[in-house]
Amino acid sequence: MPSSTQVVQALYGTWRFARLDRSAMRFFDLSHPGVWRSFWAAAICYPLFVAQLLQHLDADTIAQSGLLHILIVETIAFVAGWAGFPLIVIGFCRWIGHEERGFDFIVVYNWSQVLQAVVSLLAAAIVKPLLPEELGQDVDLIIYAVTIGYEWFIAVIAIGAGGWIAAAIVLFDVMLSMLLFVTAVGLY
Repeated sequence: MPSSTQVVQALYGTWRFARLDRSAMRFFDLSHPGVWRSFWAAAICYPLFVAQLLQHLDADTIAQSGLLHILIVETIAFVAGWAGFPLIVIGFCRWIGHEERGFDFIVVYNWSQVLQAVVSLLAAAIVKPLLPEELGQDVDLIIYAVTIGYEWFIAVIAIGAGGWIAAAIVLFDVMLSMLLFVTAVGLY
């Protein structure tokens, strides 16, 4: 388990990455224990994930499938994403000869999920209710585009293999996320 100092430092590092600071890697514990500790970010993200899920569910879906069933399915998808994406990234980075840098990426990526979850939840809870529905959808698209760019920048810096490699990693994440989303929704 990371110390509170390590958590604060890593979250500060994610903020520095969001500000396009190319030296932000220095705020992360990139040791092998640091890789494992970065998965504690999932524990921070999970309540934010559930809160956002509850905002998006409609009463008919809850009545039809049951809230507990939906939470179980979505929790399994959440865990699958947190476990599956690192396996894809490490395998890909090994294939291109950047395995150790792939672990560095996983550390930063994991902690960056906290910042992304907070921004998404705040937008869904505060900004979108104040806007007409069409503009709310535009906010979602803007957040998604910024998130993609943010992840790409992290991959460029952390892996150090160039923009096309970073784009491939972002594409893997998008494809896995879509697969898990479609599968989960199809199960309730």
